[in-house]
Amino acid sequence: MPARLGQHFLIDPAARDAIVSSSGAAPGVEVLEIGPGKGFLTEALLEAGAKLTAVEMDDRLAEKWRTDERLRFFHADFLKLKLDALGEGPFKIAANLPYSVAAPILQKILPWPRWTAAVLMFQKEVADRVAAAPGGPDYGLLSLSTAIHAEAHVLFDVPRESFAPRPKVVSSVVALKRREAPLVAPEKQETFFRVARAAFSQRRKMAANPLAQILGLPRSTVAAALERCGVGASARAENIPLEAYMRLPEELGL
Repeated sequence: MPARLGQHFLIDPAARDAIVSSSGAAPGVEVLEIGPGKGFLTEALLEAGAKLTAVEMDDRLAEKWRTDERLRFFHADFLKLKLDALGEGPFKIAANLPYSVAAPILQKILPWPRWTAAVLMFQKEVADRVAAAPGGPDYGLLSLSTAIHAEAHVLFDVPRESFAPRPKVVSSVVALKRREAPLVAPEKQETFFRVARAAFSQRRKMAANPLAQILGLPRSTVAAALERCGVGASARAENIPLEAYMRLPEELGL
C-alpha cells in the first residue's frame, strides 16, 4: 500500500476477532470490507460466513483477491468508486481504514443508503472526533456530519503493537448505526453546514461573533437566534448541541 495512504496492517488476533464480532458478520450477512490488504481481517470475515464484498486499490494487493471466488472483489479507489456498483446490500461495513483517507471515506459512506451498520478503525484522534458529544475539544464538524446520519460510539482502542508497520499513534475502533433517515434533510444540509462551519471557524471565540461576521448578520440577530435555540449568546461552537445547529438556519432566516 502506498505510504501516502498511511496504511498499517492489523496483526492482532484479539482486535481482529473483536471487530468481526462487533460487525455482525454471520452466515449470509452482506459485509463490505474497504481495503482488505493482506487479508488478516478478510479471512476472519469469510470464516464467519459473511457474504463478502471487498474494495482494494493497491495493484499488488489486488492480485491476491482478483481470482478469489469466496468474495466479490472490486479493484478500485473507494473514494472514486460509484457505491451503487457494489450492489443492493444492505451492507454491514468492516474496515481498518488508512489514516490519511479515513475521514473522507467515512464522509462518503455516511449518506449512502445501502448500509446499516459499520465497524471502522481510525486513528484515535479521528475516532474521538467522530463520536464526540458537545462540550469538548473533539466535538466539531466531523461529529455533526456523523451524527446527522448515524449513531456512533468508540468500542475500544488498539495499541501501536497491533500493527505492522507499527504506527506512531494509537488507533480506535468505532461502531456506527445508520439512521433510517438523516436528521437534516439532504436539501437543507448545505445551509446547515454553512452555519456550522461559520461557528467553528473561530473555536476559541463566542460562536455569535464568527456567525455574525461570516454570515453577514447583526450580532444582536445571531445572539437572539441562539437564545431561541436554547443556547446562551456567549456559547462557543463546541457547546452548541446538534439540535440547536439544526434549528439555527431557520432562526437566522437562512
